[in-house]
This record gives sequence, C-alpha cells and structure tokens, in this order.
Amino acid sequence: MKKDLALPLKKAKKLIEKVSGYKITVSKPKSKKAIQKKIKDISPDYASAFSEKDLQTDENRLIIQDLIKKHGKNKTFRRSVEYTGYYENLAVDETVILYESFHGKNISCNPYAIYKNLAADPAFVKYRHIWVLNNPDACPDWMKELSNIELVSVHSEAYLKYLASAKYLINNTSFPPYFIKKDEQVYVNTWHGTPLKTLGKDMNGSLGQHKNLMKNFLQSDFILAPNKFTADKIVDSHDLRGIYTGKIAETGYPRIDTVFATHDDLRGLLNCGSNKQVLLYAPTWRGEVGKVDSEIDRFIEDVIRLEEVLGDRFTILLKVHSLMQKHIKEKKLSLNVVPDTIDTNELLSITDILLTDYSSVFFDYMVTQKPIIFYAYDRFEYEMDRGFYLNLEDMPGAICTDIGQVTEAIARSQNYQEDYFVQLMACRENFVSLEDGGSTQRVVDAVFNNDEQHTYSVLDDKTNILVYSGGFHNNGVTSSAINLMNNIDYSKYNVIIADKGNFDEESAKNHVKLNKHVKKYYRSGSINYHLNELLQQELLFKNGHENYYHRGPDNFLDEKILSIYKREFKRMFGNSKIDIAIDFSGYVKFWTLLFAANDFEKKLIFQHNEMMEEYVKVIDGKYKHKKNLNVIFPAYNYFDSIISVAEHTRNTNQHRLAHLVAKSEEKMTYVHNSINYEYVLQAIEEQDKATMEISEIANAGVESSNTIRQPEADRFSFVTMGRMSPEKDHQKLIRAFARLHQKRADIELFILGTGQLEDQLIQQIKDSGLEDHVHLVGQLENPFPLIQASDCFVLPSNHEGQPMVLLECLILNKPILATDIPGNRSILEDGYGEIVENSIEGLVMGMEKMLTEQPAYRVFDYKIYNEEAMEMFYQTISRKYAMN
Repeated sequence: MKKDLALPLKKAKKLIEKVSGYKITVSKPKSKKAIQKKIKDISPDYASAFSEKDLQTDENRLIIQDLIKKHGKNKTFRRSVEYTGYYENLAVDETVILYESFHGKNISCNPYAIYKNLAADPAFVKYRHIWVLNNPDACPDWMKELSNIELVSVHSEAYLKYLASAKYLINNTSFPPYFIKKDEQVYVNTWHGTPLKTLGKDMNGSLGQHKNLMKNFLQSDFILAPNKFTADKIVDSHDLRGIYTGKIAETGYPRIDTVFATHDDLRGLLNCGSNKQVLLYAPTWRGEVGKVDSEIDRFIEDVIRLEEVLGDRFTILLKVHSLMQKHIKEKKLSLNVVPDTIDTNELLSITDILLTDYSSVFFDYMVTQKPIIFYAYDRFEYEMDRGFYLNLEDMPGAICTDIGQVTEAIARSQNYQEDYFVQLMACRENFVSLEDGGSTQRVVDAVFNNDEQHTYSVLDDKTNILVYSGGFHNNGVTSSAINLMNNIDYSKYNVIIADKGNFDEESAKNHVKLNKHVKKYYRSGSINYHLNELLQQELLFKNGHENYYHRGPDNFLDEKILSIYKREFKRMFGNSKIDIAIDFSGYVKFWTLLFAANDFEKKLIFQHNEMMEEYVKVIDGKYKHKKNLNVIFPAYNYFDSIISVAEHTRNTNQHRLAHLVAKSEEKMTYVHNSINYEYVLQAIEEQDKATMEISEIANAGVESSNTIRQPEADRFSFVTMGRMSPEKDHQKLIRAFARLHQKRADIELFILGTGQLEDQLIQQIKDSGLEDHVHLVGQLENPFPLIQASDCFVLPSNHEGQPMVLLECLILNKPILATDIPGNRSILEDGYGEIVENSIEGLVMGMEKMLTEQPAYRVFDYKIYNEEAMEMFYQTISRKYAMN
C-alpha cells in the first residue's frame, strides 16, 4: 500500500527546486492586523470592507493583498470601487441637478439652455446646479460668481459623488461606462442635434462603437428630440424600440430657443464691428488626435483666403474643435476663434451667414431663415467613411467644393431665400416645425412637472427575449444561434443579442450574419465592485462547485455574489423591458451569473454538449472549460429550464449532473436545434459564384495552394468539418483513414475547419505519408459545395450535443457516417445514416462499408423537422416552472 509523502515546507521546496531546476518563491500573506491597517490607509471608508471572518485564512488574505495592490495601481479599478461605494451609500438629494455637455468640454448646448431656464425660475431657487467642466476657465464669467453653482471635472471624487446622488442628471452625450442610474434619479439625455450623419449601428466602422451611448439611452428616463426624424433615428439606430422603458420627449430643442434670444453683448466680446456682417465658419472635426497638420494647413489657408476676399465686409468668426484651437494658438495666428465660454447657439443669434459642412448646427440655424453655405470639399470621402441619412442636395444652401465657390456663394447670399425657397420650407417643416421659442419650457414641464403632452413610449406588445449566444466564434453554438435567430417570429418577439464590446475578424464576420430584425447590445465597461464582494467572487471562481456543492445547490450564490450581478445588470441594461433571458451559450460564467442573479418571467440555459465531458476536456495540457463550468453547473439551479439540444444528450447530462442540480428531472429538458435549410440550398445553387475563404496552413507541405482542392473523380472522397479540438477527434479519423488506405489507395479525406490541434494534425498527416490523400482545407465561408462534391461525410466525435453539421448534410441528402455517441445517435438512429462504434476499428469498418456498398438512407424532411424544432422552442419559453 502506497503512503503519502509528508515533508516540511522548506525541505519540500528545496526538493522541488533541485528536481525542476527552477527557483520557487512561496507567497506568504501579511498578518490580519497589517492588512487592516493597509485598508484603512487607503481610505477610512474601506476600514470595515472586510470582516474578521474574511481575514481568518491565508487564502483570503492573499486575495485581499492582491486586491489592495490592484486598487493602488489600476486607476480605472479604483474609480469603479469608489463610485460603487457612493452608489450604494449616498442618498439621492432632491435639490441637486447635474449637467454635462460633451463630456465636460464646455457649458453649452441643450443642458445649458435648460439650466438658464431653471436658474431664472423662482420655483427652482432652492436647487443646486452642478456643472461638469474639465477646464474651469471655460466657465462663462457671469456664472463664476453664482453661489448655487459648483464645477466638477469628469472622474473626480466630487463627480462620482454627484453622479450617484443628484436627483436630476442632464447630459447631451453620455456618462462613463461605470454609471448606473438609481431608480430615484431622473436622467434626461438631450442629445445634440438633428442627424445628417448616421448614428449608432448605422455608422460605418467597427461593431459596437456606439455601445456606451446605447447603454446611456437605456439608462435614461427621457430622450429629447427636436423632431420625429431625429427621434426615430436615435431609437432605431440604437435598437431601443420595444425595449426602452423611458419616454421620448418630442419637444423641440432647448438650445434653439437661445437662437431666438438677443445676445448683442457677444458682438462686443468678439470684436464684431457694427458696420460689418458676421460670417460664422463652424466645420466638423475631421482630423485624428496626433495627425492634424494637414487638416490644420488646409483650414488656415481657407480662412486666410476668406479674410482677404471678405474681410472688409465681414467679421469672420471660427467655431472649431479644441484640437484645432490648440494648433491655431501654437502657430500664433491672429484668427478670430470663438472661445468655449460662448455657446454656439447664442452665437448663431448674431450670425448673418453660416458656413459649415456636415455639422447639425445648420438645422438649428434654419429658424433664422438666413443664408447657409455648405463647404463640402471632401463630401464623397466623408459620406463613404461615415454615411449620411439625408441628401445634401435637399438641404437649403449652396454646396461648395473649394474656397472659390464659397466666396461666390457668399456674394450671391442676398438672393438666398429666393434661390433655396423650396428646400428651406421643406426642411423647416421636417426639422424645426416645433421651434417657437418654447421648447425649453416644454422640456421642463415634462421632466419636472410630469406633463406628458409631448412625450411617448416606444414599447410594444411583443415578448422581449434577451440572449447571450457565446462570442460568435466558428463553432456549432454560433451556427445554432444564427439559425434560431433566422427562424424566430419577429411579429411576436423582440430579440436582443447581448455580447462583448469588441470583436475580432472571425467573430465580427459571424455576428453580421444575424437576422436584420435582431437587436444588438454590445457590453461597455466592466463590473463595478466593492472590495469585499471581489473576495467572495474570487473564492467562488477559484473553488466553484468543488467547494460549494456539498452545501446543497440552493445555497450556491450568497448575497454578495447576487448583489454584484444584480447591480451589473442594472449598469448594463438600466430598466429595459426584458421578459425572458436565455444563456444560449452555457459556457461563460459571467453571462450565466448575470442571468441567474436577476429576475425575469423566464430564465433558460442551454447545454450544447455532454457537459461533464466538456468539464474534463484538456487542450495543450490545460482544462478548456473547467474554470467556467465549475461555477456554471451549480448556477443551473437559478434557471427555470436547462435545455439540451437532443434527448439523448439531455439524458446523459441529467444523469451526470444530478448531484449538482435540484429537481433535475423537472428542469432538464431538450429542444432540437433549428436549421436554415434555405441558406444551405442556396449556397449549393450559387456554388459557381461562391467565394471560398481559406485559412493559411502554416506548413506548406500539406496544402500549399490557395485554390481549394476538389474531390478527384477516380477517388472515393470522405469529408469532415469541425473545429480541431479533442472532442472532434480528427486524430482517430486520420488513423482509421490510414488503415483503410493500406487496402484502398483510391480514397481521400478533406478536413474543414481550424483549431488548437491544427499543427498536431499536420504532423500526423506527414508522419503517416498521407499528404496527397488527406487535405486540410481550413475554414470556409461556404463549405457546402465541397461537402456536396464529396461522396461521404464522416463525424468521428467523442461527444456532441446535436451536431449542426449532420443536419446540414441531411439537407443536402449526403451519406453520413458517425460515431455512436448520444448527439450523433439523436439525429441518425432512425435510418438517416450509418452509426458505428466510437473507435478506430468502428470507423474503418464503416468507411469500408460506405466505400464498397454505398448504402441508401432515409430522406430527411427538413421543413417538417424545422417546424417541430421551433415549436419545441416556443413551448419551452412559454412553459412555467416554480422556483424554490
């Protein structure tokens, strides 16, 4: 009988160092007293962050030491912890209003107009006004002396406090990702213009670039709009329709009220001579940070030309981006740049001619009916890069491509209303019909006086389903999700796919395949934590169900964990209307915990495989899914339904997870994957036009050509498709093929896909001398023509849920050979294909049978199958389960 070897720590350390050749350091935790002092030194507010019990064990103290270190080094983390403390502990002050314009750049736009209205109203005399301003010098002089105004900068301690405690929050863009609106707070997002340029998901560029703005809209109670066009573009470009629970306030724009007001003092401040007209040049910023020289040079050249030609008749004012201002100042140019202390809309009130390009400022200026000129020298490039909602030719003003045309248009400006009468009248009707000088009061009445006359909801009577689909990598879960999204009845359901905020090329390519009716949410920022919550989370992630299951599944998530993920859901989705939450992936602990901790009418989680096999799967000496599944398995108990994708798979999962899941017989069910047979059949019909994208194979000895090798007429061709990972077991297939090849040389094998084991497969093929018979094709955008051209599809997997590729092959009426595992059996067992023993011998016998006998199998009725699969899905999402 073997005995455990017990050695003192020092001796064991020396022995390991001698054997391994590595120097070993042993982390020792500080004492409880030392840690408590360190915590208190950080902030008195953290003195009680950890209890005596938290500090008892070495494991806990080591985790806490790491958290303290991270707090000291990571500014973003420290800010999040501080904000969370204020969010949880500060009461909302009913008399505080916080205003923010353009992330604290200046005091301007709609928030400024609302502030001026409230400051002049005796009913608001007791209110304190907090302005977010990063540079105090940008504050107008007349405001600096007011006792009820306080200036704070973005991310400052005061900012965090007011963000968590001000009753009213008024912003024309967005608050930082860590912001969470409390139920008692009122958030008014005013936005900042009628959009000529595209917004949100309509913009060209990377996926999710609007993620924090969408998050802010979902947090808000009111979204202001100057017209129906703007309201619709904001709502639909950020996928708010049907899920946003706030109100659209179609009131007109407060900032346009200031255009009607008199601001003659500005003429003196800006040295505008009484005998000259005012020409305001307000271009859109085009440069990039650090790359502004070429843009600056052109701008300066144009302005100098305007001064030379028009300087005797016009005072030329420049309202430009802060980076442009900086460079003008550095070059010591005597140009009349309007400082940030002056509001743009107040400036419009003294402007006689507006020169702009694509800035929404021209919509505001329409109320004056004075000349507008568009200097659009890079129009087509800009439109291609950003995109327009409207045709510039339909706007009321000359479109100029060089500065000479601009000066000519100015010379003709006395005929402006006659030349552009039709466009001006149409644009005034469509975009500024509400602008009568009373827009600000309508906003104040809606927000502060509960006047609903000009507000409306964009909710509908559909059921809203929130889905996490798993990152959109090239795998079966992604295919299943895309197919499901293509089959859902969007007349009854709003579906929101939530995912990460940044996509690589692979996941982006898959994400854009989603049905056009799907609403897309991209996660912005990260979780806000208390320090002591992080300790509990770290212990949970480290130990998972191996530490918790013995306590009973009902006790798995303690209150601190629940609090983290309840707060995170509110940070992400605000008060969005979500009826059903589906963790369609089932592999990512963050999303599982997010859905588990929150309340919905129904919560479902999918199992796309034999999950215990996934739990023990090893790739490159590391467990692939163990850390996540350690947490996910017991969290199943917080879901109403645990859904496998096939009956046999459900039975296996139910048996092997029974010790972790209470009421597993009730909760664990199955729903077949839906299919997109129209897409598969169309891909075959268009195979002559299909473009196949090949992943580069590192070793040129296997497949060096960029042209896909097609099956040869005098060879029997086998084909398989799947990611190159252990459970797919391509190694076993290659060994079986090698044995069969010893008997029959007129065979070949095509392997479609990529993955972690690709290099090993390349070497295995070389070692077997099969370079001319086994072809690693790579990842294909359209794999179906190659599958169709092959004689037999082989799936050698060791475990599967319900493999999508088998269903797709059945759509093509392709002969199938697969190993006898629950997922494969669930599809093929009724005569739809050949099922063989899961071994090299089984595959050899099956492949030889396919080669020599070429047996016939049942024809798959994919239409009936799909109808039944979707009916299973609909029944499951409507079924009720009692939660204990």
